[in-house]
Amino acid sequence: MNRSSKSSTTSSNLLPLPPGPWKLPLIGSMHHLLFPSGSLPHIRLRDLSQKHGPHLMHIQLCERSTIVASSPEAAREIYKTHDLNFAQRPPSIAGNIVTYGCTGIALSPYGHYWRHIRKLCTMELLSTKRVRSYHSIRQEEVLSLMTFVARNQGSCINLGEKIFHLMYAVISRASFGERFKEQEKVYEVVKAIVVEAGLLGVTDLFPSKKWLQVVSGERRKYEELHRKVDEVLDDIINGVALKVEEGEAEGLLPVLLNLKDQDDLELPLTMDNVKAVILVSIYIYIYAYISVSDIFVGATETSSITIEWAMSELLRNPGAMRRAQEEVREAFRSKGYIDDETSIEKLDYLKAVIKETLRLHPPLPLTAPRVARESCHILGFHIPKGAQVFVNAWAIMRDPNHWAQPERFYPERFLGSGIDFTSPHFHYKPFGSGKRICPGMLFALPNLEVPLAHLLFHFDWELPFGTTPQNLDMSEAFGSSVKKKKDLFVIPTTYAEVPILTTK
Repeated sequence: MNRSSKSSTTSSNLLPLPPGPWKLPLIGSMHHLLFPSGSLPHIRLRDLSQKHGPHLMHIQLCERSTIVASSPEAAREIYKTHDLNFAQRPPSIAGNIVTYGCTGIALSPYGHYWRHIRKLCTMELLSTKRVRSYHSIRQEEVLSLMTFVARNQGSCINLGEKIFHLMYAVISRASFGERFKEQEKVYEVVKAIVVEAGLLGVTDLFPSKKWLQVVSGERRKYEELHRKVDEVLDDIINGVALKVEEGEAEGLLPVLLNLKDQDDLELPLTMDNVKAVILVSIYIYIYAYISVSDIFVGATETSSITIEWAMSELLRNPGAMRRAQEEVREAFRSKGYIDDETSIEKLDYLKAVIKETLRLHPPLPLTAPRVARESCHILGFHIPKGAQVFVNAWAIMRDPNHWAQPERFYPERFLGSGIDFTSPHFHYKPFGSGKRICPGMLFALPNLEVPLAHLLFHFDWELPFGTTPQNLDMSEAFGSSVKKKKDLFVIPTTYAEVPILTTK
């Protein structure tokens, strides 16, 4: 048995690493990502992969041995065949300091604690029943935005900015149960986390050089950010805790506080665990809008970004815009307004628009990195233990070998295709797959469908003077999420009156 084990290990080591670009001392292949100046990482990695390895590429980023998967075949191996081996996250100084020792869903190391916290979040926070319970919050906040748009019809408005604030309002109310006076503070902290999430620090590139954390100033920067996060969350939690005692609180945070006080949990929750989960939850929700703690930071960005891209693509493609508007308006013509989220779920073309938007503009073009827990071999190549692995979702979903006219916005490609976010088609995985699939997907989808349906039902849209569908700027900004480089400015005209907003 010992000889067999040694033989297997030797055979694995004899396999080559995936091909990759040439290296320099100290920085490895880092210079290939830095030049030409201004290149976006996911596009540059796609170009390098086309030259060196269409399925898998090895690129040495300073001390980080990195594998990039750029084909559905390679993605299948990572997401399915070797899912357990790649269920780990790489260590991160920012995640460790800002997100309470990486104890949220997104960054927590794979193991007993991660399985426990994910189970809690899936059952208690992100279940279908829980997501549907936020219907009234979505309805109020969406109608508030529609009222603003109606009052400004004929004027040029920054739609991307307004959608972000809509998503932020939905997420904060779903997370904390109400609007609160510290809302602007949370907003600023979340923005800072989103910015930091898009940066690659020197300490991440040289993890063995611990002294760099101090010399570079990164540890001080992250500790200051953590201090601000902690102060804001403490203020909010103290206020919500009083309402929990009075039995008046609703939302994700009250649920977590109740769970923390239960004595029969498999693994008791600490207050830091609660903070980490609620923070990353906000990030997951925000990330669905633009797209770091778990729930709060993620959902806002992803959803607002995706809706802005969807409206931009529809404005560039008037035929698709007409078809989407006709479908929504026909479905709700008799009522004159949208009051039923379950009916929105039946709008096939609207769903196809969202799928096509996520294909061309995935919130995370490079999925969150994973780490090989043990060495393995994929598609004839050796993947060493400890290597970090990225799946280039942006490249895979524009692969001409799997998509006809991949650069074209064509929602019709999804009608009757059977391709969905969880279907076994590895050329379409905008939310990732496997054990580390985005846990906020169920939360994100209605927050994409409902606002977009309202925008299409109530208003006709024009671009500002001098901007045509052909010259609308669709360039991407640098960051961990694919945001439009320039905000979307539009001129609305009311088609159907917005119902009067009534609140409790």
